[in-house]
Amino acid sequence: MIELKGSKKEQAVRGWFNDCFDGVVPNSKVIDLFKRFEVEVPGISYGCLNGTMKKIVAEGHVDMTAPPARTGTTESTVPREPVQAEIIKVEDMDFPDFGLHKTGKEIDLLFSDHEEGGGQYGGTVTIVIGESGVGKSTVLLDALASIQDVNPEAKVLYVSSEMTKNDIGFYYRKTPAIGKVPTLLLMSHVKDGSIDQVIQDEFNKDYDIILLDSYQDVVVKLKEVKQWKSTYAESWLTNIMIDAAENNGAAIWAIQHMTKGGQYVGSTYLKHATTAMLEIMFDEAGQRYVEFSKNRRGGSAVGKRLYFRLVDGDVQFDANRYKETMELKEIEDNESIRQVDLAQKFEEVFVFGKQNAEEEDAAEAAAAEENEVDFEIVTIIEPSAE
Repeated sequence: MIELKGSKKEQAVRGWFNDCFDGVVPNSKVIDLFKRFEVEVPGISYGCLNGTMKKIVAEGHVDMTAPPARTGTTESTVPREPVQAEIIKVEDMDFPDFGLHKTGKEIDLLFSDHEEGGGQYGGTVTIVIGESGVGKSTVLLDALASIQDVNPEAKVLYVSSEMTKNDIGFYYRKTPAIGKVPTLLLMSHVKDGSIDQVIQDEFNKDYDIILLDSYQDVVVKLKEVKQWKSTYAESWLTNIMIDAAENNGAAIWAIQHMTKGGQYVGSTYLKHATTAMLEIMFDEAGQRYVEFSKNRRGGSAVGKRLYFRLVDGDVQFDANRYKETMELKEIEDNESIRQVDLAQKFEEVFVFGKQNAEEEDAAEAAAAEENEVDFEIVTIIEPSAE
């Protein structure tokens, strides 16, 4: 294991590598390690991590299981079994029933634009990020309760990794709408070590929508309870969510933390493997809004802000403001199109027209030159009368 020495911060870095990577520096980019490190060990800079890593590597504590070296385009190989690529035809595939779940509120318009009135499609995984205290859990729990109001047959589940029974009871006082939402408290399964089995079992059931609160906290608990490395815990949980969406047709909402600097926390695999990313934020004036920065089911709504207020635990969306914003955006788009048309007409009339006129003048001048008759002036001198 790595010796704990140096300043308190350096010892914290060394201890982190002992706890998370069995006393070696993994074969990873420093920036990727820092994204995880700053969440698990806050208050220590990138420079301190990088400098301490160099010392640890110099001491010989480095993971030597590096990827195979490459020569040109061919890997320096260890013999392996051939892999049969899976080639598919979409028309021959069987898909689960991707239900469309409506809240009856304006947020439906952001979830999707494939059907009139929008709604949350099944078979999707959405990462939800936002600032602390903005109301991420409240907005999504309100959406779950609203979906149940619209369709009492909808099967929804709220998975909380952080709250105890007392916590959820207090939260219920502030947000009565959650009272009828089926809830799984993972804290009850941390002590007996069954957290992974419970998650796997519930995500394999035929729920329409599952809200996971929060992704990063579940990863931390899996690491602590199961003694897994973070990279394995992240991959395991991400695959559980993707399988629930692809195989069972569920819509997965997973709340994810942000760093103090407002940056997304999570692996690149998680970010790119998901269907959408929903941001719940404060604007410059401190007003709350929801906005998709990525959405494969609602492309036209990406980048559109829907403002809301929290009033006695109820989420009230500002429909008029959203409508005015959309109308203004339409006017701006139409004006942009008009400006492009005017620019094209200007070129046609003044640029190309001038060029055509100059070409015509040149052609006429050339034709006139070809048809011009040269007259020779001959002076006749008559003999004098002398």
